[in-house]
Amino acid sequence: MSKQARGSTSLRKQRGGTMFGVIAGLLLGLVVAAAVAVYVTKSPVPFVDRASRGPDPSLPDPGFAPDPNRSLYGRDAPGGLAPSGPITIAPAPVPQVSQRDTPARRDELGDLLASLSKPGANTNTNTNTSPPPAVAPPANAKPPAAAPAGRYVLQVGAFRVLEDAEALKARLAFLGFDVRLQQAQVNGVLVNRVQVGPYARLDDMNRARARLAENKVEATVVRQ
Repeated sequence: MSKQARGSTSLRKQRGGTMFGVIAGLLLGLVVAAAVAVYVTKSPVPFVDRASRGPDPSLPDPGFAPDPNRSLYGRDAPGGLAPSGPITIAPAPVPQVSQRDTPARRDELGDLLASLSKPGANTNTNTNTSPPPAVAPPANAKPPAAAPAGRYVLQVGAFRVLEDAEALKARLAFLGFDVRLQQAQVNGVLVNRVQVGPYARLDDMNRARARLAENKVEATVVRQ
């Protein structure tokens, strides 16, 4: 029994010491906070000091500063003060047209129109102008010479073997061309030439040459 009594008393002492420490800490914190608050209120704060300062005597008084808009007020406004009413800008004077000059100008225009409408002015101008003289052609001038008439032949091949020339001639005749053979000596060798034509007009020759090209036959123009 004595051991239980001793244990209970020791627990009570520990609880009492803990509570005492907590209360003592709270009281100490309140005292420190109060001391800091008193120190702050009595010490000079920078922004509080600025609010209590007066104007700097070295700076000019803003009431006597020159007005930057003084040039807009005009001559009638007092020095340094803006006019109370709205600023009105006087319109530029409009040049007046004198009425004395208008009748004279009208008379001059009337005289000019009357002089232009007279028939004499037109007759003078017509009599002074004459048509340019006709230029006679020279006596020795000759009419332009006509283009010489000729015939065109399309040569489509030259063969040493007569059978080859005959075969090409038959092929072109089957296509509707007017084909002929012509034999000639070239460097001592007999050559059989296959020719299409002749054509009296250049247009006909060009059309025939185009048809030969469509059938993959090359032709050379020979003028006779």
